[in-house]
Amino acid sequence: MTANRMVPRFTLILMLATAAGLTASRFPLASAAPVPATPVAPVTSASIVATRANNKIKDLVTNLVVNDDETNRDELKKIGGAFATTYSVKRMHVSYKFPNRARFEGKIAGVPALLVYNGDSKLFKVLFKKIQDVKGQPGQKQSLLDLGIFAHDWLTTDWEPHFLGRRNGLDQYKLTQRDTDNHSYDLISVNPKNYIIENLKTYNGDKILQKEIRFKNPVLIQPGIWVPSRVEVLNQYGKVGAVQTLEGTKVNAGISDDLFQIS
Repeated sequence: MTANRMVPRFTLILMLATAAGLTASRFPLASAAPVPATPVAPVTSASIVATRANNKIKDLVTNLVVNDDETNRDELKKIGGAFATTYSVKRMHVSYKFPNRARFEGKIAGVPALLVYNGDSKLFKVLFKKIQDVKGQPGQKQSLLDLGIFAHDWLTTDWEPHFLGRRNGLDQYKLTQRDTDNHSYDLISVNPKNYIIENLKTYNGDKILQKEIRFKNPVLIQPGIWVPSRVEVLNQYGKVGAVQTLEGTKVNAGISDDLFQIS
């Protein structure tokens, strides 16, 4: 579903402004003492995971459906051939379970296709079966992040979130990957009210935009749990390559661990 996003650990300086006020007296010989600045706690990876990410989703099922009328495969291919091939699956059933487990089922040219992710292991099956170790390769994994949900489990394993500030009501983050020297990264804009990633931009190690994904039309599934119902994929030239809708989404309904067995 997504292009490789293998990205490095990266240290950013978080610019958090504090204000200190001086109150001048009306009398020239009696000016007021400075008012101490109110301390502002730094926004760390731990605080992001604890307070700024969705931790209510224990499991989720949905169907990702490609909207052919709005999909332009020529524009999609400019992102990358392998990435474009993913959208040959017109309807994909998705299952997720905390922590770090995901399953994708669909058909390519009538042939059943299966992808299962369980921690650092990946199972791929189309005609034949292949099992891979994808430790340190978040671009080879799938998560709630790929459904536009800023969730806490993947932030504690693969991704290092760096808070950049708030712009137009959206929290801005730079996502880098722990324990790698690859300089690719993602920039995301998160709605702090519903934890939806409204915009995700992927850059390579040369800081060149590779693609943009927009997650739209969020739906309240359960109290405190929002899920987008529309996904737009744009190439590096700003042209729409693919559009998907999320249908039949359910959360915390209870699904079996057996779905995520890799063997």
